[in-house]
Amino acid sequence: MGKISFIVPKRTEPVSITGNGCALSCAHCNGHYLEHMSDVFHIKGDGEGKGICSYLVSGGCNEEGTVPLADNLSLLRELSNKHRIVAHTGLMGTRDAEAIAPFVDSASFNLIGDDATIRKVYGLQKTVDDFMDSYRSVREHVKTFPHITIGLHGGRIVGEYRAVDMLSEAGCDALVFNVFIPTTGTVFASAKPPPIHEALDVITYAKIQLKDSKIYIGCMRPGGSYRNEFDPVCVDVGVDRIVMPSRSARKLAQEMGLDIFYKEECCVL
Repeated sequence: MGKISFIVPKRTEPVSITGNGCALSCAHCNGHYLEHMSDVFHIKGDGEGKGICSYLVSGGCNEEGTVPLADNLSLLRELSNKHRIVAHTGLMGTRDAEAIAPFVDSASFNLIGDDATIRKVYGLQKTVDDFMDSYRSVREHVKTFPHITIGLHGGRIVGEYRAVDMLSEAGCDALVFNVFIPTTGTVFASAKPPPIHEALDVITYAKIQLKDSKIYIGCMRPGGSYRNEFDPVCVDVGVDRIVMPSRSARKLAQEMGLDIFYKEECCVL
């Protein structure tokens, strides 16, 4: 019998280490997602009595595409004394990865497989090689889960297959797929998410190329009718975890007789 995990991460609180600030103003985000995170400096590692077991420590990037985690080691130490930590690193070198490693249980790393997308979406004068070098540096010191956003380039599939190929060489325990969401107030606000069949093709390719790795569907993907159609086909092709699954996905998993597990923390914990 197959199995699948459904994640409702209510015991992991997303917190920003930079408040609402980000130097990049990315074409797909423009700081929008930071607005939904708690200010990490008001948390104090106590979970505020909300049953929090872990923190997703993220934040805006500096001009080099790095989330300033290594500049706040005392804060990471304080948080890690009571709770598990997932760190969204951005680009990071070996020295900083080594510095945060004692306080971080796992790292999320956004991997991009196209130079033009890095420039157009992030506004960074970086390359795919820079991202891969950073991924290897972080993975050397912290259990790292690469994330690929399908359709990041305004809904177009550009570089996703290359990113999967790079991971097949570099290695990963699990790959998390997100899907581009057109977001109000961004350059890509009027774009459309990638067609579901194109997104599914990328996921299916990854399952073939990364046959020894788990495949997760992350929390960032369009809602409504898109999610209602997308989630069940992900169940059907055999992904290992889905965050905030649609009712249609849960129903299909039951109909398929899958062994279903439920988790209440971030999918990479």
